[in-house]
Amino acid sequence: MKKLSFKGLTALFSAGVATCALSAPLQAQTVSARDEAPESATSSEIVVTAQKRSERLIDTPQSVTSLTAADLEKLNATQFVDFANTVPGLQFTTLGAGYTQISLRGVTSGSDTSPTVGIYVDEVPYGSSSAFNQSVARALDAALFDMERVEVLRGPQGTLYGASSMGGVLKYVTAKPVLDAVEGNVQAGVSGTRHGGTSYNGAAAINLPVVTDKVAVRASGFYSRDGGFNDNPTRGQKNVDRSEIYGGRADVLMEPTEDLSVRITGFAQNIRREGGRYAAYTLAGKPIHGAFDQDHPLEEPFNSDFRLISGTIDYDFGFADLTSISSYQYSRTDLFTDVSGLYVPLLALYDVDAGGAGTRSFNKTKKFAQEVRLASKQDQRLQWLLGGFYTHERSRLFQAVDTFDQDLVQIPFNLGKVEIPSTYEEYAVFGNLTYHLTDKFNITGGIRYAHNNQRFEQIGSGLLIGSAPEAKSSESVVTYLANAQYKFSSNATAYARFATGYRPGGPNFLIRDAGTGDLLAPTSFKSDSLESYEVGFKAQTRDRSFAIDLSAFYVAWNDIQIITAVQGLSANLNAGTAKIRGAELNLTARPSADLTFTGAFAFNDSEIGEDNPAIGAVKGERLPNVPRFTAALNADYVATASAYKPFVGATLRFVSDRTASFDNSVGFPQYQLPDYTSVDLRAGLSIGPVNGQVFVRNIFDKRGQLAANTSQAAAGAAVLTTLLQPRTFGLSASMKF
Repeated sequence: MKKLSFKGLTALFSAGVATCALSAPLQAQTVSARDEAPESATSSEIVVTAQKRSERLIDTPQSVTSLTAADLEKLNATQFVDFANTVPGLQFTTLGAGYTQISLRGVTSGSDTSPTVGIYVDEVPYGSSSAFNQSVARALDAALFDMERVEVLRGPQGTLYGASSMGGVLKYVTAKPVLDAVEGNVQAGVSGTRHGGTSYNGAAAINLPVVTDKVAVRASGFYSRDGGFNDNPTRGQKNVDRSEIYGGRADVLMEPTEDLSVRITGFAQNIRREGGRYAAYTLAGKPIHGAFDQDHPLEEPFNSDFRLISGTIDYDFGFADLTSISSYQYSRTDLFTDVSGLYVPLLALYDVDAGGAGTRSFNKTKKFAQEVRLASKQDQRLQWLLGGFYTHERSRLFQAVDTFDQDLVQIPFNLGKVEIPSTYEEYAVFGNLTYHLTDKFNITGGIRYAHNNQRFEQIGSGLLIGSAPEAKSSESVVTYLANAQYKFSSNATAYARFATGYRPGGPNFLIRDAGTGDLLAPTSFKSDSLESYEVGFKAQTRDRSFAIDLSAFYVAWNDIQIITAVQGLSANLNAGTAKIRGAELNLTARPSADLTFTGAFAFNDSEIGEDNPAIGAVKGERLPNVPRFTAALNADYVATASAYKPFVGATLRFVSDRTASFDNSVGFPQYQLPDYTSVDLRAGLSIGPVNGQVFVRNIFDKRGQLAANTSQAAAGAAVLTTLLQPRTFGLSASMKF
């Protein structure tokens, strides 16, 4: 056997690891956590908590989308991808449920080092802020049953939401227990997908007052099975991307006095997937086999577990409201990625008779978070909010490259193994002040000081990677906010907003020259930051039959954190700048009580600000995964005069073309994602408390390409391309009591 080249194998290892790290609002009303849902969307205001206060959407001086439980039910949405492309400015790449990277307003470099969008469950931040456990590709795919709403906050949220919210925030707001009524709901659905399997789901929730007006308990459970539609002819398997999501929530609300509220919540969710959601394509955009077929010899199981317990205390002092949120969460992901296309042909050059190769990954995070804030009453000329935040995270990442013989039996051949234990600790203080100069004009200023300490250790073995002693880093960052808002009336406002955001830096992977032992990458990388300038106008008619929400923005992104290859191994660096310009428009029209039209449009012009050889980008090149234009149109008719409330509706989605990488990238070759349009139809009626619906997604069976991972294509292997779900017919029913 020929001597194995360190340089060649490290390039293989890097690409294999990279494979494991992915690179319209429906304007119905929402309600705050303390309010009950109004009876109809036309009778009450849209209420959100973007500024950590309950306020009308029209009074919020920033761009926000809110999707209610009714909106999600109308879309038959059970997971993130079912609603994501109806939200303007929201981009994502995915290889299946639980393996998703999201961004907002184009704030992404393609394969990001760590999240640019903060994800929250109620008021609890999800996941790790560090760059050492692949958290960027593990965006929470929360089950959507018994969800009060989903809020999407665009633009940096650095003063109120802190690290890793530089692009915005995605917030899952769960249904709150009701103190004075027994109520519940059940839901079930089934669907069949062309080229795929049968999917079904079921869920139930019950609300029970234990002590009327004092204590209530709400519990829910959910299960959904996605039948999949990607086949693997190499293994003779069909629908290898089929998956299950199941779990439940338990919620206790206690209000012993009018001034005190205590809420304790538990949330558990598991994802089990037999394979990845992708097909094998060439760099020219053509399927290697069938349009939905994969091409690899090994299975790719994916398992993810998430546990969360939180306690929220609200106390009304009279002059101000105190809120305390304590939480502990645990997340764990195990997956196996087939990288045979990379390793097998090249290992054959060294007389290694391999039949397959794959990257085995395991990561887990344990996180404690505490936030305390005091907010003045909203009826004052000078409003203020002061708070503090603390988090402590312990993470562990393990990766190994496994080699298999022609019978797919593992060979005891240690290409490389690495274990990375890390800790992340952050504390912050923040405050906002709003002063009403007149009844119509107010200004807001905000500031946040955050300090983080990080540690990580590299424990490696094998031909590709070695060990490194524990490394530490410490960093302090200040972010700012300034708003000016003018209210023409209670139904029309305009605003101007300036905000900054950041992602933490940290210690870096230790990489030395194989011959000299010299360091080839910095021992640490610093935070990146951005400045955002936004203007907006929101208005609605007095009867709310028409509404408009228009915003335009400019973002300057500096010291962009990137993943690059140094002697074939992955390293984190700071390099270059980017400029992002865009606009978003939301329209709602209700010409009658029975008929509703909505439109959500987004334009994004994002580009690299200077040549960046480390990622193969040139000045003026587009940022990856960001379409220039998206649109989501909805039309719904409900015969409100009928006892059965029959309805029909349609949704049209359009996403323009995107790039998956940069033109001169070596590790991630360029791939063009074409534009796509899809149309969904729905119809249904109500019989007593039961609501039934028939629906069809992607009625014209378009082959829309959602995302592409090109790390294996660097060695001539396939592009992993995620496709829009083929035409799917379904039936769903729900009942409230």
